[in-house]
Amino acid sequence: MAKISPFKFLQEVRAETDKVTWPSRRETLITTGMVFVMVAIASVFFLLVDQVALFVVTLVLESPVYLGNLNPILVLAGGGGVALLAFFAWTFSKMRHGR
Repeated sequence: MAKISPFKFLQEVRAETDKVTWPSRRETLITTGMVFVMVAIASVFFLLVDQVALFVVTLVLESPVYLGNLNPILVLAGGGGVALLAFFAWTFSKMRHGR
């Protein structure tokens, strides 16, 4: 098994870092600026997508639900949430009674 020397390891690390082409200060600033611009663009994009999804989900969940023989006053009284809950209760009762 080869001996491990911390001094030799540090010499090899230094030799490898001398081979690296480091970016200039200007290149680093330009790249950093581009990252901030792309983050801003992505943030606006996801904000818009989130708002559209919120609008669609709200539109779907708050629309009246057809419940067959269930009382329409109950459906319209509480908005979409109560209508959805009433629909699930109605469906469960139909499944339970085998109809």
